[in-house]
Amino acid sequence: AQKTNPFYEEWWFLVVIALVGLIFILLLVFVLIIRGQSKKYAKKSDSGNGSKATALSHGEMVSLDEGSFPALELNNRRLSV
Repeated sequence: AQKTNPFYEEWWFLVVIALVGLIFILLLVFVLIIRGQSKKYAKKSDSGNGSKATALSHGEMVSLDEGSFPALELNNRRLSV
């Protein structure tokens, strides 16, 4: 009878674990970068909206389009008549 090593001692198992860990770390960094950029955009648009009178407040615009970025950008534009 041949004695086989358990799967967790095989070389391919360590490679798979390393790749899964790398993917997890990259995903975490990506999510943190996206959250940081969205907070920066929210601060920038809030400070720019203070002096102008609009028909909808910032909170109402977010609730109308459920917070999607392109709709917010379009709602903040001024159109000339």
